Amino acid sequence: MDKEQKKCMLCGKPTPLKGGICEPCQERVRREALGEQAGARAEADKELKKHGIIPDLKKGSDKRS
Repeated sequence: MDKEQKKCMLCGKPTPLKGGICEPCQERVRREALGEQAGARAEADKELKKHGIIPDLKKGSDKRS
């Protein structure tokens, strides 16, 4: 019997899959998620500045003026 290759859930191309999504689509989703994460961080910093709190770039530092 012929083995039928599964199709990617995002692009529909018949390719070898890892978890239902092909490698190029996994990379695209990963880049998109990282971009959204960076945007959310920028938005949070902007909101903190509105309230007079200057966000530290270093994690774990507790400097108070």
